[in-house]
Amino acid sequence: GSGVVVDAAGYILTNNHVVDKASRLQVKFQGDANEYEAKVVGTDPATDLAVIRVEGKHNLTPVKIGNSDAVQVGDWAMAIGSPFGFDATVTAGILSAKERRMNEDNSMQFQHFLQTDAAINPGNSGGPLLNMRGEVIGINTAIASRTGGYQGIGFALPINTAAAVYNEIIKTGKVTRGSIGIGFIRSDDSRAPAALKASGANEGAFIVDVTPGGPAEKAGIQKGDVIVAISGKTIHEGDELINMVTS
Repeated sequence: GSGVVVDAAGYILTNNHVVDKASRLQVKFQGDANEYEAKVVGTDPATDLAVIRVEGKHNLTPVKIGNSDAVQVGDWAMAIGSPFGFDATVTAGILSAKERRMNEDNSMQFQHFLQTDAAINPGNSGGPLLNMRGEVIGINTAIASRTGGYQGIGFALPINTAAAVYNEIIKTGKVTRGSIGIGFIRSDDSRAPAALKASGANEGAFIVDVTPGGPAEKAGIQKGDVIVAISGKTIHEGDELINMVTS
């Protein structure tokens, strides 16, 4: 796998699946033949991110962090990593889409990806996706492929999400998220427009399930309700609700 130095003290951001189940971690740097021992600081399987700290390597230069909320579809992008063991490989392409979900699995509900056609292959995981100013806008995480290799559909977790996870891991060693105990119809579900219309709402999160004993039930929220705002802030669709509640 690959990684990104985010702090001169040796902190590196990578994917959880790169370090998961590893009994030993070693880090190599471009232009340095040595292999350095590293330890896991913390992981967040929900976003497939991990923070590790390398030991014995000094004078590290951290990356420049960009703003993934500001990128637009069609922007040029570069990926750096070690696909198939070829160190420091650079590939280029464009941002193909934003806010991509790979499936509706609840275990991936916090993974809304930047999609790119910059070549991403096994070994690129954990490496940076950069804009043309050399700022990191994402952490390369996954590919969609029928062969296991590059087919022009790569996914990077937005750096704004990764930075929030990193900050929590550095602060507490783990990521803690809020939850209110509901299920809702996603905005891209074909049932969403009719459900909202029937309830008299133009937008919001249409509730289809309430967890018994959870905060939402205790507050009186029921199936068929539509959450349209939290603390006065408008909720346009369910993913905004998730982001506000979990943070």
